[in-house]
Amino acid sequence: MDETEELRQKLEIEAGIADWKLLKPHFDRGAVVIVKNGFNIIDIGLQIACNNTEQVQEWISTGTLIKPTLPQIESWEEKTLSFHSLVVAPFVLIQEIKH
Repeated sequence: MDETEELRQKLEIEAGIADWKLLKPHFDRGAVVIVKNGFNIIDIGLQIACNNTEQVQEWISTGTLIKPTLPQIESWEEKTLSFHSLVVAPFVLIQEIKH
C-alpha cells in the first residue's frame, strides 16, 4: 500500500458526523470550509493533505469549496443539522447531510 492509500484510510477513519454546535468553534477561528454536495469529502481532504494546490484552487474557483456565509450560519443555528466532517489541518471540511 502506498502513502496516498495509507493517508486515504487514515482520513476515512477520522471522518465523522458532527452537528453545528461542535463545528461552531472551528468556524469562529476561520477553519470551516464547505464541500459542495455531490463531491466526496474524503477525496477532497486527500488532495488538500497532499498539497495538490492546482486541484484545490480549481475547486475554490468553481465553488466546490467555499467558506460559510453569514446567512448559512444563521440558518444552521436555527436548525438541528448534521454534517459530514473531516479535519485536514488547519481546515475542517464539512458537508451538509441531506435527509
